[in-house]
Amino acid sequence: MTDNLEKALIVVAELFLFITACIFTINGINSQEAAIETFRRAAELEDRRLFTSLEVNGRETYTGAEVLQSIYQIHSINADIWVEGIPFLRGLNIETTNVSVIDLQRTYDVEYIRDGNGVLKTIVFT
Repeated sequence: MTDNLEKALIVVAELFLFITACIFTINGINSQEAAIETFRRAAELEDRRLFTSLEVNGRETYTGAEVLQSIYQIHSINADIWVEGIPFLRGLNIETTNVSVIDLQRTYDVEYIRDGNGVLKTIVFT
C-alpha cells in the first residue's frame, strides 16, 4: 500500500511540475509577444517623428547650443566652422577660444562646403 501511495505522490509531483512548466511557457510567450509589439510601435513612432520633423522649406537649421557643441567637437568633425562670418578653424585650442559670439537663443541656417571628393571642409552657420 505504501508503494501505491509513493507512486501516487510521484505522479502528483510530476503533474504539478508539468503544469508549472506550461504556465511559465505561456507567460514567456506572452512577454515575447508584448516585447515585439512594443518594438513595432516604437518603430512606427520613430518613423512618424522623423517624417513630421522635416521642414517644408527644406532648410536645415541648428540652435545656438548645437552650434556651440559643434565647435567643441571641431577636432572630431575635422572641418572649419564659420559662424556669422567668424572663423573657428579646425586646429583651434578650445580652451582659449572665445565662443561668446554665439547666441544660444538663436536658430542658425547651415551650409556644408565639400571638396571634389565629397569630404567635408567647412560648415557655415548664418
